[in-house]
Amino acid sequence: MTSGPILLIGLGDLGGHVLEFLARIPNIPRIVTADIHEDWGVRKTNSAIAGASQFNLYPEIDFVRVDVNDLEATSDVIRQVRPAIIYNSMTLFSWWVISQLPVDAYKAIDEARFAPWFPMHFVPAWKLMQAVNISGETPKVVNAAFPDVVNPALDRIGLAPTVGIGNVDNAVCTLRLAAARMLSVPLRSITVYFVAPHYVSYFLARFGNTGGAPYYLKVMADDRDVTSSLNVEELFAMLPQEIKRPGGIQAHPVVASSVCKIILGIAFNTGELGHAPGPNGLPGGYPITLHADGVNVSLPNDLSLEEAICINNEGQVYEGVESIRPDGTVVLTEKSSGIFRKLLGFDCREYSKHNCEDKALELKNKFTFWARKFQ
Repeated sequence: MTSGPILLIGLGDLGGHVLEFLARIPNIPRIVTADIHEDWGVRKTNSAIAGASQFNLYPEIDFVRVDVNDLEATSDVIRQVRPAIIYNSMTLFSWWVISQLPVDAYKAIDEARFAPWFPMHFVPAWKLMQAVNISGETPKVVNAAFPDVVNPALDRIGLAPTVGIGNVDNAVCTLRLAAARMLSVPLRSITVYFVAPHYVSYFLARFGNTGGAPYYLKVMADDRDVTSSLNVEELFAMLPQEIKRPGGIQAHPVVASSVCKIILGIAFNTGELGHAPGPNGLPGGYPITLHADGVNVSLPNDLSLEEAICINNEGQVYEGVESIRPDGTVVLTEKSSGIFRKLLGFDCREYSKHNCEDKALELKNKFTFWARKFQ
C-alpha cells in the first residue's frame, strides 16, 4: 500500500461520489479533501466520515481549503500533505450543464462536440500541475478534466498528469456486460481491450455506434479470443438498448467507480488491467495496467503503440480537435469552432496556455448570455 495520503481536490458531484466510495474501502490510506468552497467541503467530508461509520469503517479524512489560483498556497498544501496520489476533479464548467438546456438548444451546441470547452477543463488542471511542480513533491496525479486532450496538452509543456479517468473506461464496462450477455457467460469471464477517444465512448452510449470514428477492439472470454465470433455492430447497438443506463449527471456513480479503480490500483499496487484516457500524456484512451509507480499502456500483441496513438489522434478530430501543437496549443476544427462562432458569437480556433484563462471567462459569459434565451 502507498505510504502517503490521497488528496482529493474538487468536491462537486463527481468528486463527491469518489469521496463517498473511497471512504467505504477497508484500509484506505488517509484521505485529505480540498475545495475552494470551505463550508461545502467540510459538509461533504463529514458526510463521508459519517456514512462510512454506518459500515463500521472509520477512515482518517481531513479537509483543507484550496484555491488553485493561488499557486504558492496550493503548493504549500501539497508540501504539507505530501500526497502519494492527487485526484483532480476541478473544472470551470461542468460537462453536464449543456444537457440541462431544452432539447433543440442542446443538440445545436452539442454538435460542436467537446473540444471548444477545452479551456474550462485545462485551466484548473494546468494550475494544479504548476503547484505540484513548485512543491517539489512527486505524487501520481489522476485527472478527471477532459483528460483525452488536457493530459497531452499538459504533456507538451512538461506538466502531464499520470493518467485520466472515465471516457474509454465508461465504454469498456458496458461493452463487457454486452459481450457477457451476447455470449451467455459470466461477466467476470470477459476481458476487453479497447483503444478509443472520448468521442467514441460518447457516441456508443447514446447511439450504439462510433459515429464513424476509428477504434480497436479485442474481446476475451477467459483465455479465448472471441472477437471474430462476435457481431461487433450488434454488440455496439446493445449499449443504448439492452445495456442502457442513466445519462448526464446520473452517470457519475459509474464514472466515480472508474476513478476509484485507478486510485486504488495505484495505492495498492494491484497490477490490474484497466482502461483510461491520457495515460502518461498520450492522446485518447488505452488499456493500462496500474502500479504504485504509475500506469503502463498494455496493448495486445497485434497492435503497436504507434498504431494506437494514430487511432486516437484520428478519433480526436471527430471531437473537434484538429491537432495539439508541440507547445501544447490545441487547434480546433473549423466545424467545431464555427458552431460556437455562430451560436455564441465566440470566435476562437486556437487555445494556448497564454490565452486559455481569458478565453474560458469569455466563453462562460457568452454561453450564459445565450442560454438565458431558453429560460
